[in-house]
Amino acid sequence: MKTIVVGDIHGCFAEFEEILRRTELDEDGDRLILIGDIIDRGPDSRLVMNRVWELQKKMGDRLVYLMGNHEDLAAEALRTGDRHHWDANGGAKTRRSFYRAGDRFDRYFSYISERPLYCETEAYICAHAAVSPEGPEHTDRQTFLWDRNIAFGSPYNGKLLIYGHTPMKGVILRDETGRGETICAGSRLHLPRTGSICIDTGCVYGHSLSALVIADGMLRVEAVEYGSVEARRR
Repeated sequence: MKTIVVGDIHGCFAEFEEILRRTELDEDGDRLILIGDIIDRGPDSRLVMNRVWELQKKMGDRLVYLMGNHEDLAAEALRTGDRHHWDANGGAKTRRSFYRAGDRFDRYFSYISERPLYCETEAYICAHAAVSPEGPEHTDRQTFLWDRNIAFGSPYNGKLLIYGHTPMKGVILRDETGRGETICAGSRLHLPRTGSICIDTGCVYGHSLSALVIADGMLRVEAVEYGSVEARRR
């Protein structure tokens, strides 16, 4: 079994489908971790959400869809009826993608509201934005969903963290001191024990959607350039 960790999708359905193809997702045996922010800003949030929902039903606990700040904004808007903050971050575009298809986003309210803030294995932690060096149990909600300090180079010497939230032009590996280097698509390397890897590569901003393929103590980077599968976009 391999694990595939996918960065911020933001409604980019064609690129999501292509990254699943390139990483050779085995829906019957692999684990898939989505780092959060699968909705908002992009063209096809409904298609992404429906695809994830169907994968969840098939894969069960082998699909881990984490809470991102955009899921949190959406859930809060549906809970309170105040859409101002969500709409300022792409919420109206998400609702329109559902409306055009005769669907309603709010039927996913319970699903997105229940998304976990992190997942942890023996080798790494996945969270949307950041985690405390002392571990997830010492991390507050604001840090999990919104913090950018690690992404901007603050030292982090906890268990290897895989995260998104802060768009970069490439997958960035940082050591414990915060010093970073870009891992190019197609690269393979031993899974670090500490430090961090940012896999938000700004697909919705015209860059790429990236994923890590983890198996047998190794990782591989895959990336799909935005618009490179335009003919498949619906």
